[in-house]
Amino acid sequence: MTSYSFASLPRALRRRAAGVTAVWLATWLGGYLVLAPVWQDAGRWALLAVPLLLYGLWLLWRGLPLNYREGEAAVLPSLGYGNGLTLARGLALALMSGFLFSPWPPGALAWLPMLLYTCAIIADYLDGYVARRTRHATLLGARLDMEFDGLGMLLVTLLAVNYGQLPLWYLPLGLARYFFLLGLWWRRRRRLPIYELPPSVHRRIFAGFQMGFMSAVLWPIVPPLGATIAGTIFAAATAVSFLRDWLVAAGQLDPASLAYGRWQRRIVWLTRRALPPVLRSILLATAVFLMHSLSFPPTPWAALLAGWRLPWAEALAGAALLLFGVGAVLIALGLLGRLFSVLLVFPIAFDFISQGAGALNSVTLACVVTLMLLGTGPFSLWTQPEEHFLARRFGGA
Repeated sequence: MTSYSFASLPRALRRRAAGVTAVWLATWLGGYLVLAPVWQDAGRWALLAVPLLLYGLWLLWRGLPLNYREGEAAVLPSLGYGNGLTLARGLALALMSGFLFSPWPPGALAWLPMLLYTCAIIADYLDGYVARRTRHATLLGARLDMEFDGLGMLLVTLLAVNYGQLPLWYLPLGLARYFFLLGLWWRRRRRLPIYELPPSVHRRIFAGFQMGFMSAVLWPIVPPLGATIAGTIFAAATAVSFLRDWLVAAGQLDPASLAYGRWQRRIVWLTRRALPPVLRSILLATAVFLMHSLSFPPTPWAALLAGWRLPWAEALAGAALLLFGVGAVLIALGLLGRLFSVLLVFPIAFDFISQGAGALNSVTLACVVTLMLLGTGPFSLWTQPEEHFLARRFGGA
C-alpha cells in the first residue's frame, strides 16, 4: 500500500472531508434541537450518538490516504458518490446509536430507529454499484463499507435486545464479525496461517435477508415472540455460515478437498432439494387450517387495523387474508416463492398481534422464513427471476 503524509493529500480531498465533518455535526445538532422539545431523553440520545459519530469521522480522516482505485497509486481529489452513500450510511448508524439504552421513543418517534437503519441498508445496497458506475471504487470505500457493516449489525442487535424484540442470547450474533476478526488477530499473533475464503452467493443472500429482518424487528408493532421465532432461524443460518468461514480461514476445512465437496453436496441436497418441498406442504396445510379458523374479513385483523387508525380497516383485513391465501398457494406451487414468503410475513404478523402466538401461526411463520432463506427447491413452477436477482451483485452481470 502506498504511504502518504496528510499534508501531501490533495487539498480538494481535505476540503471535502471537512465538509462531511460539518454535515455530520450539523445533522447531529439539528437532530437534538428537533427531538429536545418532544422527547425527554433527547439529551441522552445526543450524548450516546457522539462516540460513534466521532469514530466514523476518525475512520474517514484516517482512511483518506486510501482514496485511490485498486491497482493505482494516485489519490483521487474527490470522495465520489459511492463513498458519499457509504458515509451517509455511517451517519445514519451514528444517529441510530443514540437510541441505545433508552425505552422506545413516544408516538411516531418510535419509528425513527427503524427508518435510520433502513436508510443505512438502502445506502449499503447502492454504494458499491454507484462507485463502480462512476469509476470511483476506492480502497477507502471498501474499508468504510467493511467497518460500517460490522457496526450496523452490532447496533441493530443491541437495539432489538434493548427493546425486548429479541432475546439476550441473540447478542453474540451481533458480535460475530468482531469475534471472527479477533480470531484472525489471534492467529496472526501466533504466526499461524490464515486461508482465503472462497466466494459464496449464499453468504450474500443470507446477509441481505438478515439485514432486512433486523430492520423489520425494529418496527414498534412487531410482536417479540414472532421476532424470536424468525430470529432463531436467521441466527442458525448465520451461525453456520460464520462457523464454516472460520473453519476455512483456520485451515480446518479445505474447500478444494474431495471430503468438503461431498459434505457440501449433501448439505445442499438436504437444504435446497429435500427440505423445501416438505416445508411448502406444511405451509399449505397450516395456511388452510388458519384461514378456516378466521371469518372474512378477519374480525381480529380488522380491529387491529382500526386501532392503528387506518382507513377501510375491514377491506384491508380482507385483502390481507386474500394475500395470505393466494401467497400460500403460490409458494406451495413454487411460483416466486421467496417474494411471496416476504409478503406473507405481514398477514402472519397481523395474526400474531391480534390473536397472540399459537401453533398454527408459529409453524406458518417458521416455514415462511425458512423458505425465504432456502428457496422453494425442486418441482417449482417459476423461480428464475428472483434467484437471478439474488445471485447477482447489483449493477453486475
